[in-house]
Amino acid sequence: MTVKRIEMALHVQQLCAENGIMVTYQSLNDRVPRYYAQPASKLICIRPTKNTGYYVSALHELGHILGNRQSPTFSTLTRELHAWIWAKKNALVWTDTAERIMRSAMDSYGWQQRQKDIWERVTS
Repeated sequence: MTVKRIEMALHVQQLCAENGIMVTYQSLNDRVPRYYAQPASKLICIRPTKNTGYYVSALHELGHILGNRQSPTFSTLTRELHAWIWAKKNALVWTDTAERIMRSAMDSYGWQQRQKDIWERVTS
């Protein structure tokens, strides 16, 4: 299934509007992406949705607000994993690029076989 960039961008905007989430956009001129979510204030900072990578990263930030296991009582690793699970379950499309971005992000948090097994079980 082919999903156009505009469909991805509108999907992110729709999810934000339906859930009262405010969005700030980081300039594409910035060299380093600075995605983040502030669940308490229902705010995400993302880059404009110009490709699949930016799209799934935006969904991941939404997952920090709308996903399971996002309270501070859970470890950072658990919160990150479940934000990615939310992203995949809610994505219009999940490509090899999306999977690579998720795995790279989770590698940076030091995920182990236990978390990888959860990912496979929940998202397959």
